[in-house]
Amino acid sequence: MSAPTADQQLLESMQALSHNGAILEFEPGAVIFRAGDRGDCMFGVLEGRVRLTWGDGSQAEILSAGQCFGQGALVQPERRRHGTATALEPTRLVLMQRQGMLFALDQLPVFGLQLLESTERRLQTLRALVA
Repeated sequence: MSAPTADQQLLESMQALSHNGAILEFEPGAVIFRAGDRGDCMFGVLEGRVRLTWGDGSQAEILSAGQCFGQGALVQPERRRHGTATALEPTRLVLMQRQGMLFALDQLPVFGLQLLESTERRLQTLRALVA
């Protein structure tokens, strides 16, 4: 059995640290959030796929089980979503509120490292798409 990836470790940490253990379910085509919405949580994909689009919708990223998204709104002063997230198929997400994220960063430095690794991996993928 192979070791869990950094994304899987982050997702497991989110599940363990989410105080209310909120799991959300979305049908295909359901909008999770829209660009401009206020953001107070981040999400981890448990099952399914999520499409993130920016601007006119021509720029997109597809996230699948084990990946996290939405953390940008938690660290920016205006706490706004910059893209629109839509479920592509039946999708289950774990939700982590900003307060839970701040607690995790304060109490468990490894969570911060997992979050940075996940974010950097997504940035590398996006850089390759636009290159």
